[in-house]
Amino acid sequence: MEKEDLAYKVSDDFNIFVISDGTGKTATSVVHAALLQFDLPRVSIMDFAHVRSQEQICSILDMVEPQKDIVVYTVVDEELLHTLRAELLNRGLLALDLLGPLVEVLKKVSSRQPRGIPGLFRRLEEQSSELEALEYAWKSSGGFSVSDLKEADIVLLGVWYPHRERGILMLAEKGIKAAFLMLDPNLPLPPHFEDTIVSPLAKPVLGLKVDANYLSEARKERIRALGLYDLEWKADIEVVEQELDFAHRVYDRLGCQVIDITGLNSKDLVNTIISQIKKEKEEV
Repeated sequence: MEKEDLAYKVSDDFNIFVISDGTGKTATSVVHAALLQFDLPRVSIMDFAHVRSQEQICSILDMVEPQKDIVVYTVVDEELLHTLRAELLNRGLLALDLLGPLVEVLKKVSSRQPRGIPGLFRRLEEQSSELEALEYAWKSSGGFSVSDLKEADIVLLGVWYPHRERGILMLAEKGIKAAFLMLDPNLPLPPHFEDTIVSPLAKPVLGLKVDANYLSEARKERIRALGLYDLEWKADIEVVEQELDFAHRVYDRLGCQVIDITGLNSKDLVNTIISQIKKEKEEV
């Protein structure tokens, strides 16, 4: 237990120092949840993640004002945890260990010892997000359904181009649910298309443009590689130009961002899309 000074100053202006040998996001979320119960606009949260040494701990605690600030921590490395607790006690700082008490209880009832590896919970969350996005990608890369668009992180609009599935799966591997909706002048747009795409989603919608000659050659290669010779008409330059013209008219109606994917491999395409997502989030 850390020492709590009875002469602690009552104030609405203090700092909460969050210390973690992992990402610190769990502790920060808990602190934010607790602060929602109070009206404390002047309280600042100071995050210190991936702390690995005694020197780092001392440098952080040097900034903490005794009898005023609070330290909240999630540290699982036993040696580092012992150092932190000793420094808190010696300095008389008010602190809260978010993981320690529960870990100690689990040790009493479990035949196993804690791993002491930072960041395990965050890794589990990331793996879960990736699996969910991969499952979504398999269902939503066909380009013909708008039923699951509300679940998407980003909606891609464009004409048929080879290897689009690979780009969508690469986005899924990064935990991004990307829906692809194919635009074709010979196919009717889904009912309430514009309302479905724009209003309820409030998420990035990207139109994909490509040079007509480049796309024509790419289609020819793909059709021949798959032996689908009855679809060779899809690679005709006039057909490609008609599809692209139709797609651009849809982009204009929606007012969505448009990116040029001419000559991009799957990796470059994914990086371009991720950059656009980050840009739109920053603007919001």
